[in-house]
Amino acid sequence: MRSQGNNDPGTNDRSPSTLIPIEAEGFHAYADAFAMDGQWVIFLSIAGHKDAVKAIRATLLTNHWVNVGIHEICLFPRTKYGTSVKALPSGIVHTAIFIKNDLGQSQTHYALTARPEPTDSDLYFTALIKHSAVPVHSNWKAWLHKRAVQRKEVEALTAHGIHGIKVSLDDTSLAEDISTALKKGKLTKVFDNVSLLPFSKTSSHI
Repeated sequence: MRSQGNNDPGTNDRSPSTLIPIEAEGFHAYADAFAMDGQWVIFLSIAGHKDAVKAIRATLLTNHWVNVGIHEICLFPRTKYGTSVKALPSGIVHTAIFIKNDLGQSQTHYALTARPEPTDSDLYFTALIKHSAVPVHSNWKAWLHKRAVQRKEVEALTAHGIHGIKVSLDDTSLAEDISTALKKGKLTKVFDNVSLLPFSKTSSHI
């Protein structure tokens, strides 16, 4: 069996590779995709016999450690996760476990995609649209991503079969940097009668 991912489960390359063995308390299954922030699970997709998948899922959801390939992983403490379970016609069960961003409490967010086309700048722009109150425009995508990299506000996740980034948002500094770039002509003004500072959660994105 093969899935989208690479032969080294510690990178973000999305070329085809074999599934990654996953084990917990003597139960064995396979992970066809995962994304991790260090040792913490952001997304995990498991497939295997229903009893094994159920046991591994229960182990994770009770905050115990699980082995995925060369990685030992666990869920973030005191963090909300969602799950999706599907039984396939072959008798195999597929389970996905994924972190649920708390929009009101955190400035850290995760952007994931299983599609091969999006770049990190695409994912970062998507994260801004969803989570930032600062008006941004798609024409600024490359500049916004370059700024985030320079400020270390975007990091690649350890991933297999999926691509993802960790985004740290600071709306105040983002609005200040955009305002400065507009004044210096580094960005083209695209909004009429829109003030970046102060901004509100109802700000629009184009």
